[in-house]
Amino acid sequence: MKKLMLCVVLSVLSVFSSFALEGYETRTFHQVIKENFITIDLAYTEETRNLIVVYTVKHMPFDEGDAVAATRESVQKFADENGFKHFKAFSPDVIKYHGKDTELTRFLVLSK
Repeated sequence: MKKLMLCVVLSVLSVFSSFALEGYETRTFHQVIKENFITIDLAYTEETRNLIVVYTVKHMPFDEGDAVAATRESVQKFADENGFKHFKAFSPDVIKYHGKDTELTRFLVLSK
């Protein structure tokens, strides 16, 4: 019985989360820091003021300090250009290793 209830709750949550973001348009921005090695992708949803930042390093050693500094600079520039004064992390950073590639993903909420 407990397993059934857990399955029902998880399925309702997954369906609700997909409907909650359905219909929102996301603007994406791509920046190249080092040609063929380091990129930053920003995905911004205006209705929710959520900003997802993905810092990707290819074929180079990953330095978390450099990644955090570069993403902070990129987010600050985006916030200034769009009239936001504050931003805060929505959750801890997620770091994924894929062979020689590394991704740092940061979830932020912007405010005026």
